[in-house]
Order: sequence, then structure tokens, then C-alpha cells
Amino acid sequence: MVNYKNSKKGAQGIGTLIIFIAMILVAAVAAGVLIQTASSLQSKSLDVGRQTQERLTTDIEVIQVFADDASNGAIDNGTDTITFVLRLGSGSTAIKLSDLLIRFDAPEGSQSLTYLNNVTAGDTVNYGVDFKIESSNHNDAYLNTGDLAEIKFIYNVANPIVEGETATLRLITKNGAVKPIQITTPSAMTEKIVYLYP
Repeated sequence: MVNYKNSKKGAQGIGTLIIFIAMILVAAVAAGVLIQTASSLQSKSLDVGRQTQERLTTDIEVIQVFADDASNGAIDNGTDTITFVLRLGSGSTAIKLSDLLIRFDAPEGSQSLTYLNNVTAGDTVNYGVDFKIESSNHNDAYLNTGDLAEIKFIYNVANPIVEGETATLRLITKNGAVKPIQITTPSAMTEKIVYLYP
């Protein structure tokens, strides 16, 4: 009888040991999942932080917007040009011009433009850049701190913009930062150069 009691206790001990090992395995698997999840979340948070920082530090200052050849009282489709002067804001990171999209929303429609190094006459889907002031680390493909650039494009929306109308110029960078500039044409456009902003 003594041997029987001992073997019964041994069987209970083995059952307890199996449960204990199973608990350790479950805890190890759970710990592995938690570590992997934490690592993934850390990686994503670093990416989001970097993108947020880029978006916050990407600032474009539009100094002036004007239209050329609007003396007939309208900015006409396919012939008149819109020019704006811009620079980077303080502390802003450099912007690659090929990553800068320009969207011009007129009262009767809109047009989108991308950068092209050598814009040909009559091109209505691309814009060109003329650097008026070049910084010490100037590069023609980028807008750097210290650069002062003039961007020109041909207005290409079906209906002209007439006197007293409002339009919006949007500069969209690759990281999603949008710089909207609202412009309003004067009540009388009689000069060849018409200033629209500020």
C-alpha cells in the first residue's frame, strides 16, 4: 500500500509539471508576440514622427503673384501667364522641384502642373523655375534655404478669369504639406502686369 500511495503522488506531480511547462510555453509565445508588436509599433511611430517633422518643417513662402498680359480685363486661356515668387520658410528642409505639384483652382475649373527643367513655349502642363537669388548650396533641381525663385506657368482653364474673381493657388509637396494662396483679381485690370497677391 505504501508503494501505491507513492506512485499516485508521482502521477499528480507529473500532471502538475506538464501544466507548469504548458504555462511557460504559453507565456513565452505571448512574450514573443508582445515583443514583435512593440518593435513594429516603434518602427511605425518613428516613421510617423519623421513624416510629421518633415511636414511641419516644410514651409514655402509665396512673396508675390502676378499675371502677365491681362490688360484686356481678363486672364485668358492659353496665352496669359501667371508668375509667383517664392522662397523656403525659416528652418524648412530643401524641396525637390520635381516633387512639387502646383494646382491652380480658377472659378470655372482647375489645372495641375509639374516641374520641367526646360519648358517650351506653349506648354500648359508644366512649369519652369527661374532662380533670381541663389544660395551658397544652390542646386537647380532643388529649392534651398536662401534661394529666391520665380515660377511661371501658362493659364490653361477653359474660361478666363475676369475682374473681381477669386482663385486659389496650391503648392503641394511630396510629404503632403499644402500651401494655399488665395488670390483675387482687381476690379479693374488695365495694366499689362496685374498683381494678384499680396
